[in-house]
Amino acid sequence: MKLYFIGLILMIISCSAAIAQPKGVHLSWNGEKEVKTATTMAITWLNEKQDESRVQYGMDNKKLISAKASVKYSNDLKAYVSKATLTNLKPATYYYYKVGSDEAGWSQLFRFRTGPVVGDKSKIVVGVWSDTQNNGGNYNFEQTDSIVKEMEKNAFYFTIHNGDIVENGSVVKSWKDLFNVTEPISANHPFMSVTGNHDVVNNDSSVNFQKPFPVFYDIVNLPGNELNYSYDYGNTHFIAINSGYSQGAEIKKKPLFFEAGSEEYRWLEDDLKKAKQNKKINWIILYSHYPVYSWGVSQILTWQAHLKPLIDKYEIDLVLSGHRHAYERHKAVRGSEIFEQKDFHVYNNPKGTVYITNGSSGGHLQGVGGWDLPTMVFTPKVNSYNFAMMTIEGNKINYHVFDKEGKEIDYFELVKTTK
Repeated sequence: MKLYFIGLILMIISCSAAIAQPKGVHLSWNGEKEVKTATTMAITWLNEKQDESRVQYGMDNKKLISAKASVKYSNDLKAYVSKATLTNLKPATYYYYKVGSDEAGWSQLFRFRTGPVVGDKSKIVVGVWSDTQNNGGNYNFEQTDSIVKEMEKNAFYFTIHNGDIVENGSVVKSWKDLFNVTEPISANHPFMSVTGNHDVVNNDSSVNFQKPFPVFYDIVNLPGNELNYSYDYGNTHFIAINSGYSQGAEIKKKPLFFEAGSEEYRWLEDDLKKAKQNKKINWIILYSHYPVYSWGVSQILTWQAHLKPLIDKYEIDLVLSGHRHAYERHKAVRGSEIFEQKDFHVYNNPKGTVYITNGSSGGHLQGVGGWDLPTMVFTPKVNSYNFAMMTIEGNKINYHVFDKEGKEIDYFELVKTTK
């Protein structure tokens, strides 16, 4: 009987420690003015108890040093949010880390890779996903979990998420569940996201129309204002922009973001000017939630009209989006001119910008269609959950798209022999 009670006590202690362990661990880069992907890393996690949260990290998993995290209680999350930014890291280097404290428990050991120095043309691998929202068929993120299991098989350096992170940004539990489900990816590879229409306030009579719900700012740790930001990784300049609730704004005749002369438009043009002048940058990739080109109601003409002048003027190479829960690959376009390609799978020195939609890593699938669009190169006859693996090396981008079983849906190569 004595042994039984000892065993019961040990089991209770073990369960309490497991409950208290850090949850929703995820990586990102941050920075007010400059994002140093080669020498910094930001780490965010949740805990039910207030503690002296720390990060233990190092290149050798048996020789970890300690760094303190800031801790803030979130009334929305009903949890303590810990955020830490590691600095003075070595470029293109793998680090092991764990987060937590002796009082509240420690996470498992994770690993991340810092970026190369800016201008480095060696290979980088980026995961692309979108619309992980927990709605029909994905209420508990079960479809997203399948995507995560497939993505785990790939050696990504970081991931781009094109918005609609959750189904309803006001539902706090969804944010917690999402980062718990995606932890195997996002705790090992920085999660660089934009907001989608489901992540922001849709009520057009609200003063907060098109703004993220407060919980968004509690749980993410992104650069600048966390909505519109950019960063260099190797020889590529990435730009993430907030498209708000463009569809609703257009219908209600409300202002859409990035109108010519607006604050965000001026920011984007200034950012593009600097990127084009930077001789270390060979590629410019822009990503947002709403597509610039798409089939059906996902095509928001005002959004297209706002972005196209800057995309064309500064010759952005690739534009990635979500929103439409399908996969679409479009021809290279500049102005009103659509450029045909000789090889179905190769864009060889295209004169225009290539547009891609990777539309669902969990959100309910939408109807297929769009094959007769003048810009369309490929969209599947059967819809499926998807994600992509984008490999950038020197003057070439290889882009492979997979379904939740890991079957390849499409691939293409983008080649640029001159800057």
